[in-house]
Amino acid sequence: MTTSAKAKQIIPALGLLIFLAGVGLFVYLGLYNRYWADDWCYNADFRNQGFLETVAGYSNDVTYTPSRYSVTIFAGLIDVFKVLGVQLMTPLTILFWVAGLIYLLYNISIIAGYKLSNLALVLFSSLVVYFSIYLTDHIYQSLYWRTGMLTYTSPMVFLTWIFALITAQSLREKPSAWWIVLIGLLAFLGGGFSEAGTTVMVSSLGIYVAFAGFMAWRYKSLWAVRSLVAAAVALVFALVAMAMLIFAPTTQIRKGRYGEPASLPQLVRLVFNYTYAFFVAAVKNYRYLVLFGISTLLAILWHVAGGRSAKPLNAFLLSILVFVLAAIFVAASLTPSAYIEKGIPAPRTMIIPRFVAVFAFVAAGWFFGMMLRELFNTKWLEPAALVLLLVAYSFPVYSLTVTSQKIAIYRDRTVLWDIRNAVILDAIEKGEDRVDVLAIDGLPVDGIRDFDPPGKKGFWISQCAMDFYGIRFRVQLP
Repeated sequence: MTTSAKAKQIIPALGLLIFLAGVGLFVYLGLYNRYWADDWCYNADFRNQGFLETVAGYSNDVTYTPSRYSVTIFAGLIDVFKVLGVQLMTPLTILFWVAGLIYLLYNISIIAGYKLSNLALVLFSSLVVYFSIYLTDHIYQSLYWRTGMLTYTSPMVFLTWIFALITAQSLREKPSAWWIVLIGLLAFLGGGFSEAGTTVMVSSLGIYVAFAGFMAWRYKSLWAVRSLVAAAVALVFALVAMAMLIFAPTTQIRKGRYGEPASLPQLVRLVFNYTYAFFVAAVKNYRYLVLFGISTLLAILWHVAGGRSAKPLNAFLLSILVFVLAAIFVAASLTPSAYIEKGIPAPRTMIIPRFVAVFAFVAAGWFFGMMLRELFNTKWLEPAALVLLLVAYSFPVYSLTVTSQKIAIYRDRTVLWDIRNAVILDAIEKGEDRVDVLAIDGLPVDGIRDFDPPGKKGFWISQCAMDFYGIRFRVQLP
């Protein structure tokens, strides 16, 4: 094996180790998870009312967000394992996210006629998941707070698996009825986490059904014929989920808090402006460009190994199409907040468009690399790509140092939480009516509501926690 051939194996493998280390860091941070904010209200209801009655809050409870029925269902399942449940939820979510992307990319590569190696599949999947998390606006609330993670990150994991199973149907000679049932169930549950996640799910499934339907009708494409029913079922159940969120009795009650929603012309203008601003900021952000560059360089190295050539113009048009689709899905994720609040979503929501954008930059980079490989098939192209790839790795390595700094922050908050929990349980064991509790500062994690005394904005959280523990608090502010 020549030095160049060895380098083509070693340097991409080095990238895989870097991205897996990043994913591993985010998995590890999940072990510091504890209950925060709305978690206490769910916990109190599960303990005092039971699981079924809490789920029934979809129609009668307006104190937090029971209209998002999937959040309630999965919060209840996690609650069975108490603190261990919230410790495991983030690691399992991340691992399922990576596994779902591996499965999806494998299916797409087979359908498209490429043979991506296991190294390539794991590398791209870990790359997308790691930077979807790293670049999100509020990592803590999006991933390490149970209610926030279920509401905004879980829909993307479900969507990944829905498309993985749909594309898997394309590879089966006879589509599985049981798999179609499973896909419908995943769409119904995945659509019940949040409005922002559901709009992305409906829009992506709608486009897939339209395109597959056209390909099945016009060209009799086997992949389209085999997957069309599964995709249509998923779309129907996603629409049902959307309707359940929109027309939930508690949603109708809450509508008065926000005033009149945006008119159609105003909504179109707001969504366009927000989406445009989002992508302008992304293009100006060197981190997205680095992702695009890494993917481009990997495509230059691996394109020929895929076993299929591509016309440069087609590859370029595919990269443009990726961004057009990404703009549609980002716009879909921003639409609920633009319609209801006439503003952009809360930072924790932005993990949804971040995932869309990261996936788009990585996919478009691959097609761009294919184009370059076809246009400049010279001896110096691969060595140059290998050198540039090593240089590009400096950013993800730097990002690991930034991520690792969160360990001390999360650990210190967890220590304070555990001490406070022990104090509360000790007071309960002694039969006391009240206990002094320390509110934990949310500033180190960009603000997450904790206990507050009467008269403060977060006192409702204190009330939920008191209902859960069965003892009254005297809250001491830090």
